[in-house]
Parts: sequence; structure tokens; C-alpha cells
Amino acid sequence: MKRWERYSVESLAQGEQDPRGKLFISHKGQAHLERVRLLNAGVDTVRQLYRGLPHLPQFDKIISVYQEGRGATIDLYGQTWAVGAGAAGSGFRYRLQNNDLGVIVFFQARHVKTDQVGTHLKIELSPHYIQEREPAACQRFMDLIASCLLDHMEYAGCAVHLALDVQGWEPPRDFMDRFVTRSKKITRIDGIDSLSFDHGNIATTYGRCETLMFGTAGALQCAIYNKTKEAHYRDKLHFWEGIWGNATNDDLSPAYDPDQDVWRIEMRFHQSVLAEFARGIPCNVDTGEVLDNAHGFQRFTDVIPHLTGIWRSAMQSYRLDASRDLIDPAWQLFQDDPRFFAHAPSFMYKRARKAPGLGNEKNVCLAFGNLISIYARQGFGTYQAIDYLKRSGMWEDLEHYYRRRGIQAGAFRQLVEDKLIERRLLGKAA
Repeated sequence: MKRWERYSVESLAQGEQDPRGKLFISHKGQAHLERVRLLNAGVDTVRQLYRGLPHLPQFDKIISVYQEGRGATIDLYGQTWAVGAGAAGSGFRYRLQNNDLGVIVFFQARHVKTDQVGTHLKIELSPHYIQEREPAACQRFMDLIASCLLDHMEYAGCAVHLALDVQGWEPPRDFMDRFVTRSKKITRIDGIDSLSFDHGNIATTYGRCETLMFGTAGALQCAIYNKTKEAHYRDKLHFWEGIWGNATNDDLSPAYDPDQDVWRIEMRFHQSVLAEFARGIPCNVDTGEVLDNAHGFQRFTDVIPHLTGIWRSAMQSYRLDASRDLIDPAWQLFQDDPRFFAHAPSFMYKRARKAPGLGNEKNVCLAFGNLISIYARQGFGTYQAIDYLKRSGMWEDLEHYYRRRGIQAGAFRQLVEDKLIERRLLGKAA
């Protein structure tokens, strides 16, 4: 699968590509994705599993409270918990839930006797719990609960959901025609109020393309949905606007526009999928750090250094293509640019670039010349090249530069045509 070449005005002035540039060029044309903003890349959900022998005195204490009926609560681990039954599909008989904290504890496996060692505990962390704490603190709290509920406790795997929130992009009308997935079945459910990510349908569409879902909950699942509407429905919009408001553009201006919908791309990794990744001995895409074989992906903290790598792999498994041999430029951006630094999930690393302006006229000229060489190599015509120049992010500076030298529209068109011909004939196409 071919990928787009990426450039910025700065890299064009140097005659080289920019792996973070917003100007995408291929044999299919050019796309300038300056208006696409990445607002948040982070861990949305953690599900940590533990294996061990139930600590019966603690179990009996919680179960006796459960038998008091609906609304029963218990104070444990410095928190007050509502005690209830585990959902039928959870695989556990009981649950402790604290929505203010953002934690649910499922315990006592339905299919393993309490006098036998088994996976008797699952702890689920919500987005707002994760966003407010370091990964190590999250792991310590889960381990504290596990050590109180289980004897001979050991880690039994971890599931994570990774989420990317974007503005300036939404699924195009021909999304389903260009989306590459192994999923076969498509089910349509109208309305955002039907939103549920716990069922096993292979591919689901909600409403007017408000949500697209592919894959099963027991494997690798991809969900693409209107996060603004979903957050409003769940009364979580204020929380997420606080996260999105921290994002900035490259010039450090606010990236979030409260008047524009936010779309989310979410990849949900079941613990069995992470176990498969662990057997592949992955390494950190930025540092080269290799997975600790002593732990695999058994704990949440084991997965942290590899989040960006597994995200990229998932974005290749579920992929939007521009054509049969070329990835969609926005999907390439979503695959390559996010960094899942879970230790600071609300912080996006940005570069403060210097605007071209009058003080950088030399750079504008160099960028223009190198861009014309790229256009010549791709076989673009004069009018096509001028159209792409207008959408390259450097048009205002370029127009101002030549206008100050008395070169108007007709003369500029001739200049572009001559430069394209020169590069093709003399073999200077980049």
C-alpha cells in the first residue's frame, strides 16, 4: 500500500520531506490537511484481569451487603461503593461501582468455583479516572484492590481502548466503499441514543453515519463516532471540552472549536489481542525499547511504552484508502501523528513554527521551487499545479512575494508552466 509524501513550507525550503507536514502529495494529487486538528490521543478505558484464589472473608462481607438489596453500599479501600450484580455478559457474579471515582470492580467468576484458582477479578477504569492519574498510580490502586480480594494474586491480562479525537474531519460519504476491513456483516441502528459498545456485531452503523463500528468485542474492535453528540447524550461534554481545550495548533493558538463537532476514532484491544502482540516481541516506535518478556502485556503499565505502536498496527488493520493502492491522506495522518503518552494524556506535543513572512522570503522561494519539482515528478499540469499551490499553505506568502515584484496572475501562470517544462526536460524533477 503506497503512502503520501508529506511536506511543510519549512521542509520544502530545505528540499526534503517532513514526517509531520500537513501537505500531502502523491500521484493522485495533493491534500492540505491544515484544518484537521488532533485534540486528544489517550487511553479511554482500562480493564485489568487478575487470577487467584478468592479471599473468602472479604468476599462474604461484600456479598452480605449485596443481599441487603438495591442501593446497598460498602466502604472499602478508602471509597464508598455501590454493590450490585455483575451483568450477565460480564462473566462475574458481583460488582462494586463508584461512578464519581470512575471505577468498577467485577468479582467472583461465574464459571469457576470459589475454592479454585481462577480469573476471579476484573477492574475497569473510566476515562476521567485515567486522565487524572499517572499510569503507575492507576496500577497501584488496582493492585491494592486485587490484593484485598484475592490470595495468591497474579496478573491475567489487560485490555485497553485507545481514542483519537479530531476536528476538521468526518467520515466521507463514500467511507464504506473505501474502508478496508475483514468484517463481513453490516448492521444499521438509527440514533445516537442506541449507542452501545458491548455487543458483538461485526460492523454497525448508527444513525446518519453518527457511528461506525467494526469487529467484535472479543478481538480488535474499531469505532468511529461523533464524540460531541455521544458526550452530550451521556452528560460528559463538559469533561471532554476541558480535555480538548488543552490542545493547541502549531502556532500555539487553541485547536478546539466549540462550534464544530468532534469525531473520535477508537481502537479497542481485547486482552487476547494484546497477548498476541506480546508474543510478537514489540518495541517502542520512538525509543526502540523492547517489551519486557518477564511480564508481557499482563499489566496496564506493561502496555504504556507500546501504545503508539499498537495504535499504528490497528490503523493498518482497519484502513481508509484513497484508491486500491494508496492510503487516504487523513487516515495516514491519524495513523502516524498521534503519540499515546498516557503519563500526560491531555497534553499534545506541538512545534511552534516560524511563519514565512517577509523575513523568510528566501525560504518561500526555495519551498516554491522544490514544490514545483515535486509537481513535475508527479506529472501535474500547469492549472493543476496552480490550484494545488493555492491550497499548499504558502499561497499568501508566495502571492505577496511575486506581487511586490510586479508579477501578476497571467505572468505567474506562465512562470509555473515554464518551471514545470524546465524540470521535465532537464530532469530536475525531485
